[in-house]
Amino acid sequence: MSGGKVIFKHVHLSGLIDQRQIRIVPKPLSLVLIFFLLSLNAFGQISQGTAEDWILYEKANAMFAQHEYGQALQLYKEAISSAGIFPEAEMGVGDVFFEEGEFELARDQYEKAYEMRKGFKVPETQYGLLYRLADLYQSREMYSQMEDSLLKIEMDDKKFSDSDGSRLIGQIWKNYKGKGIDHTLFLYQFDVPFAQAAHSRLGWFYYRSGLYEKAAQELLFAVIYKSTEMNAALHDMDVDYEFSNLSDLLAAAQSHKEISSFASNGGFFKDLYYLAGASYGAGFPAHAALLWKLLSASKLAGTYTALSARQLKSPFMEKVFGTGRGGNY
Repeated sequence: MSGGKVIFKHVHLSGLIDQRQIRIVPKPLSLVLIFFLLSLNAFGQISQGTAEDWILYEKANAMFAQHEYGQALQLYKEAISSAGIFPEAEMGVGDVFFEEGEFELARDQYEKAYEMRKGFKVPETQYGLLYRLADLYQSREMYSQMEDSLLKIEMDDKKFSDSDGSRLIGQIWKNYKGKGIDHTLFLYQFDVPFAQAAHSRLGWFYYRSGLYEKAAQELLFAVIYKSTEMNAALHDMDVDYEFSNLSDLLAAAQSHKEISSFASNGGFFKDLYYLAGASYGAGFPAHAALLWKLLSASKLAGTYTALSARQLKSPFMEKVFGTGRGGNY
């Protein structure tokens, strides 16, 4: 179904550890897991060399985590040389180049790993790779290329990108314009964690490009996805909990450390703040004022508390630095 409420289920609050905005190095393999891999290899249950390749890769991750980039690079290359095709290790090489300030080398390495994406042991790793590329381009203010990387992630979000998704976007936007944020969050609850940050970042980008309606639509999806996770987690803690409005959701989140951490650190308040700004720019000042009022009263919103209070007194738009896709950034 493209609309309506969904049955609550247990979800992981993905924003607490957000590989979409920072480059997370996997934890080194435990000795037990290494022994397990070697045992599988000995009994022929995995291809020859696989366990050894992954042990080299995990050693490289450990060196990277200790900022021993030279040793990490050598180990990643040894793993690649042994395995032949090893996109995870290719991505690790890109991480080393990124940390060392070698932009072109990091970009080429990430793009090489993306071309090998079908070889990822965990297919969703490709999204982390695309977020790395987006980070790289944003660091150089190459916003058009950043947008391209984020759009590749968004293309796999079927609720947004296919023909049914296009109709859904229009319907959500219609409900938001006509009935506001509370009705929208009550009606639509979707769980697509891998795409949350892509919608957030594209929403911010389109806002800063002066494309306010497009920005608001992206940010609505980000807010819906994150509020769905928060609602589900609250329901896990209290089976009688049901979403009523955004104000009550924020109040309930404040009472639970994990959920308040997700809201504060997972970008939820930033999304709400820029949704308000995009709404204002798109010609819906009452929608903006409601969101700014909620944020200005929240103890969890951090810098967006004061910013929202400023907006309530004298609304302002941040400087536009481009004209959207295909513009000069």
